[in-house]
Amino acid sequence: MNTSSHGIEELDHLMTYVADLDAAGTAYERLGFRLTPVSNIASMGIANRLVPMRPRTPGAANFIELMGVADASLLPAPMREVLSGAPGIKSMVMMTGDAQAAHRMLVDAGYPFAAPSHVRREWAIPGEGSVWPEFDVLLPIPAPLKFNVCQYHNVELYLREDWLEHPNTAESLLAAIGVASDARSAAAYFERLFGVAAVRSADGGHAVSPGRTELVLYEPAAFEARFGCPAPAAGDGVAYAGMRIAVRDRDRLAALLDANGVPHARVGGIVVDPRSACGNVIEFVERTP
Repeated sequence: MNTSSHGIEELDHLMTYVADLDAAGTAYERLGFRLTPVSNIASMGIANRLVPMRPRTPGAANFIELMGVADASLLPAPMREVLSGAPGIKSMVMMTGDAQAAHRMLVDAGYPFAAPSHVRREWAIPGEGSVWPEFDVLLPIPAPLKFNVCQYHNVELYLREDWLEHPNTAESLLAAIGVASDARSAAAYFERLFGVAAVRSADGGHAVSPGRTELVLYEPAAFEARFGCPAPAAGDGVAYAGMRIAVRDRDRLAALLDANGVPHARVGGIVVDPRSACGNVIEFVERTP
């Protein structure tokens, strides 16, 4: 286990809050994604659907999580703020191979996580019956950008080949995108968390990662130049903005978006603005060998 990263091995998936899970599923299907069936975490009053993609690190998953509230009275306290307000990314979920060890390291380093919760939830797969993903999760804490940590016990359930093939040719989640009034200072928090230095790219992004999937922070002007749309308001100086996804075939993606009436722009990649993606900017870039 990498102790310099406090036991965190990868940026695994992005939790996107949505007020209407059915409408959000339809929106992401229009973007050309294949989604999992609805799954309920009944003990926490939460329901979700996933957009699984191909992991970039062994033992991790790689997906977008669309999460809504099924029963607000059952929400754990750390989730009440997360699952409220405007739709969009509310937390990065990091993967660890040992949640108990990661919890000890994080708490010793001053990150105020409660002890891991064990969760077992049902996926009812039409025509096949149910499977039961299990994981231990450290719920989100206050941070410049909220994050939490997850240990899978049966990650193979997220890696069904039929769920990993998308009409839009999506391959993998490459990065979470954020905006900060001072991107260098905001990146410093995550440099300490991951135990690595951020790298500044030619487009002004500050990229840092515990594995291969990055957090990339831009200042507003650099964000707008890269993505061709207004930067989101950053109430505390930092805000989630969206994600970067690798696709096999940008032309096929563009044709699908055209056919489904989804506005998009060709800037660095193909960019879909937040109105079409539940509050998230999505930049699709062609996969490189």
